[in-house]
Amino acid sequence: MPIRQHACACLRLLLWLVVAIGAPVNTLAAEHGADPASPSTVLITGSNRGIGLAFAGHYAQLGWRVIATCRSPDRAEKLQALAQQHDNLSVARLDITNTAQISALANDLDGMQIDVLINNAAYLGDAEPQQFGQLDYELFNDIVNVNLIGPLRVTEALLDNVAASRQRKIIFLGSAAGSNGMLGPGLRLYAYRSSKAGLHFAAHELAMDLAPRDITVGLLNPGIVDTKGVLDLKPGDPVPKVFQPLMPLIESGELQLIRPAESVTGMAKLIDDLDAESAGRFWNVDGQELPW
Repeated sequence: MPIRQHACACLRLLLWLVVAIGAPVNTLAAEHGADPASPSTVLITGSNRGIGLAFAGHYAQLGWRVIATCRSPDRAEKLQALAQQHDNLSVARLDITNTAQISALANDLDGMQIDVLINNAAYLGDAEPQQFGQLDYELFNDIVNVNLIGPLRVTEALLDNVAASRQRKIIFLGSAAGSNGMLGPGLRLYAYRSSKAGLHFAAHELAMDLAPRDITVGLLNPGIVDTKGVLDLKPGDPVPKVFQPLMPLIESGELQLIRPAESVTGMAKLIDDLDAESAGRFWNVDGQELPW
């Protein structure tokens, strides 16, 4: 992809997703502790829409035990409908910025194996208050809290669950927008880009720290994902605000959007293939290694 395209990846909206956990999990933890014959388990943060929802559907169809989390399960209509179709999928509630809820999550899942932990939840925020000269520092803190601190909170809380599993994989969804090696023209989303760059560093550190425990850490770039239905817009339909600056690039074909399901198919293969050699490196959805 050209540099300009990579720079615009900061606006790819995989995002606004926040983790959750809730009632059905207690039963799962009690019933599925360490049985080697039981299905693999995946916990996905931010599963109410976009990439998280696509991940939930993908693993549910494969027969995995899926804990799909979101901030407001009662409003997650598509996720609830998916749960109705798959009895191996549980919808749960958690806010990854809430320490008490994360502690409750760890207690609920005590003794349960989590083969793959997917830290998908993230927060993009509006573009204007992320420009230098008009920075909204409260928003900056919120974005860092969700995108960087939140995934680390969840990972720390569930580390023993992952360590007890067969696959022992922890996945972080990064962003080309957080790559210093791909920094170029485009919107200077100071908060979002800084938060993702920090997440990349933390994932790399964690990969080294957890390697002696045979836990594999993956850092993936989902691509520029259409989480707002831009690809389905008809002439005259209003364009979502966050995509408006990108429309000239999209219409010219220079910026290629992909659908959540396509992104998840690519990332799921990377997760399957993840090993000690590929851990801690930054991988694009198409399997290419990206610069830091």
